[in-house]
Amino acid sequence: MFLHDYLKNAKSTQDMVFIFRENGLIWNEKQIELYALLDPAIYVNKDGKWTVQQDERRQVILNAIEEAIGYRTMVKIDPDVISHISGHHIIPMLEIKEVAISTGRYESPRKNILRIKR
Repeated sequence: MFLHDYLKNAKSTQDMVFIFRENGLIWNEKQIELYALLDPAIYVNKDGKWTVQQDERRQVILNAIEEAIGYRTMVKIDPDVISHISGHHIIPMLEIKEVAISTGRYESPRKNILRIKR
């Protein structure tokens, strides 16, 4: 969800209410807190603010997918996505597919294809 992009820097619940409203969602503080508690990647830090866990490998994969897709709706994992991953990482095609599907933004109609969910 879009919230992960905003929570790379910790935010208070009130900040999250504002972010949701900017994106057209009229949720109150309790609804947002419940949503955040149900998302395993979001947690409350020691300062009492909401933040998202930063998994570098996962983020490398998601960035490569975003770059490969650009304005298209569908890409091949190999070579399109893999060509956007730096040489410092060796990431198998299956892991790329699993990470993409786990976000809820992508689906894989075939073995080597990723597309934006409709």
